[in-house]
Amino acid sequence: MPNALHPDRMSTAERLDEVADILAAGLIRLKVRKSRALSADTRDSRLDFTAPQSGHVLVNRRRNYP
Repeated sequence: MPNALHPDRMSTAERLDEVADILAAGLIRLKVRKSRALSADTRDSRLDFTAPQSGHVLVNRRRNYP
């Protein structure tokens, strides 16, 4: 969240937190923009694919006890 204080009145930690918040918001916007462009171009979702095999695993429930 942006701080309403002038940077001269903020501690070093507060200034670094504000810079980190601004950079994180920019990265999120960039990622969303790229994702929208990808979806618009391909008209597909990255999750829209056929798996080569099932993720189901058969478990042997029989146990051999000595």
